[in-house]
Amino acid sequence: MSISHAARRALAGAVAAPLLSVATAAASVPHTIHLGATVYSFGGVARSVHRRPSWIAPAAMHGGILYGSSYDGGFINLYSLKGKDQAPIGQLSAGLTSPQGLAVDRHHRLWVANTNAYSVVGFKRGASSPFATLNDAGFYPVSVAVDSNGTVYAANAEGVNGPPGNVTVWAKGSTNPTATLTYASFEIVLGLGVDAQNDLFVTYIPTSGPPSMVEFPAGSQNGVPVSIEEANVGDITFDESGNLVMEDLENTLGIWAPPFTSGPERTIPVLGNEPTFDRKEKTIWLAYANFSTPKIFGYDYATGSLHDTITNGWTASAIPYGVATDPAASL
Repeated sequence: MSISHAARRALAGAVAAPLLSVATAAASVPHTIHLGATVYSFGGVARSVHRRPSWIAPAAMHGGILYGSSYDGGFINLYSLKGKDQAPIGQLSAGLTSPQGLAVDRHHRLWVANTNAYSVVGFKRGASSPFATLNDAGFYPVSVAVDSNGTVYAANAEGVNGPPGNVTVWAKGSTNPTATLTYASFEIVLGLGVDAQNDLFVTYIPTSGPPSMVEFPAGSQNGVPVSIEEANVGDITFDESGNLVMEDLENTLGIWAPPFTSGPERTIPVLGNEPTFDRKEKTIWLAYANFSTPKIFGYDYATGSLHDTITNGWTASAIPYGVATDPAASL
């Protein structure tokens, strides 16, 4: 399996090096896509740490939690949302195989793109093993999103036999797919984001042309192209004002105002995977998937100043790919 020539041409024409590159390796090595500072991997040898039991410290039961996933390490680290360069207060490994994209729903459940197990798994807060496994047979899920109705979405980079990718949908409570979202120009599908109206936005590498975005209105399987400018291919989040936030083509974090028909209204000079807010939107967190200096960054969303840098729990063989936050809860 390899990334197709069409996808390579699309990537090569989208952004000048060194902002974007594609590395396709032998079967024993995962396929890795670099888009600016964002990194996605799939295939190759499955990475898991079943020999290492999950553990969760009492401090993780009630306070705010920051999750960071490691595709290469096969685990998810838990951190307190408060502190500086925090040490892990837990680690999830049970049921995980090359975990990547993360999302937390309004019931404090963590959903994980279990990339090389062709599934999405769900953990209840404080649990060391999954309570649900959502079947995504034949596809590599790299990103995950959940809407306010409990519908789970996974961006499938591509199938085990190659492109095109798609988006798998599981209605609340279902462990088998209830829909598959496709689009004529999908080649490699990488990023997701759900807005306050439960509209799903998907970023992808097309069969030809630059990185693209499509919107699936809530409940619809018909994609509508988004004429956004300067957006890259990666995960999307939305702030309380309805602004779209994701990495832009200048390798910074862009903020686009609705209806997303022009370039970003402002940018923040930060970079990394899966931008994620804390509850009050004071801090935006990103995973810096870099083998030399792996870390998770926390930046002030208003000013762009650096709040926190978490290096504890990451090594050159276990770097962070995904990040998600869960506010304090009473269990």
